[in-house]
Amino acid sequence: MTRFSTLLLFAAFTAAILYFYHNQIPILRSLPFISTAPASQIYYKWRECMQDQMEYLMNSDADTFWNQLENPVQKCEKMNDLKMIPMEPFTNLDETKYSILPICGNTVMSIVTIGVGQDVNAEVELQKRLGNYSVQFYGADPIVDGNDELFSKIGTFFPFAVGNSSRMGTASVLLEGSYTERRVIHVEFIEFLKGIIGKSFFDNIWVDGEYAEYELFEYFYNGGQLDQEGITVCQFNMEFHLPNADRKRQFKKFITRIYQDRRYAFFRPVRGSHIRLYFVNFADPSCTRKFISE
Repeated sequence: MTRFSTLLLFAAFTAAILYFYHNQIPILRSLPFISTAPASQIYYKWRECMQDQMEYLMNSDADTFWNQLENPVQKCEKMNDLKMIPMEPFTNLDETKYSILPICGNTVMSIVTIGVGQDVNAEVELQKRLGNYSVQFYGADPIVDGNDELFSKIGTFFPFAVGNSSRMGTASVLLEGSYTERRVIHVEFIEFLKGIIGKSFFDNIWVDGEYAEYELFEYFYNGGQLDQEGITVCQFNMEFHLPNADRKRQFKKFITRIYQDRRYAFFRPVRGSHIRLYFVNFADPSCTRKFISE
């Protein structure tokens, strides 16, 4: 091989790597010369970074916790090890949801949307982004008009709210561009995931249930209902809607417990009148092998 041919081959190879990197294509992290630290090591460093400010916040009142949580989260998500794990944004009309894509091919992703809200832009964007991967979408919203037609184009739609019990009850729903209280059917979270969808492994759950998130908190704890039913959740996005004093206390308890459980790290805080966070499972081997490091 001539020197010119060698340089040409090297240039082509470099261009391919830059293309993969620029477009955040997951195969990049599977190449033998691109190393990703073990998930346990990444999580340990993240928690070490978070520790001092989290200790301060956990010993503060609920208002301080609500108002200042994004400070350590924003600082610690800039760690070098986390930069090799592309947490990709998928944008709806008024919010952004995040997902890490699988690091190897020939796999299926199962994504659940709780609260479709007549907007599937993020799901469509994720479907396009996956390319050769396949994805199964499941969406629940108590309002059929608009949501059924939109969501059924990409996945399976379910016409009910999701909560901590199966019942008729009041929910905040989007109708004609504004939110209003309506009596709707609720289906309990485990029954929805395991009984109706019929799966026990979920790659990502997008929770935007208009205050229903507060009644789902305990499901995600170590030893909570998801664990009791053998259900694994690798990632989830959750929007915490504008709380009263009691909900701020619930929020503090939830984040504190998630932090103490040492399963999920949390990233990408967005603050408006609500708070959005993105959670990644660094403890379950089936999740870390699929999304973080082999």
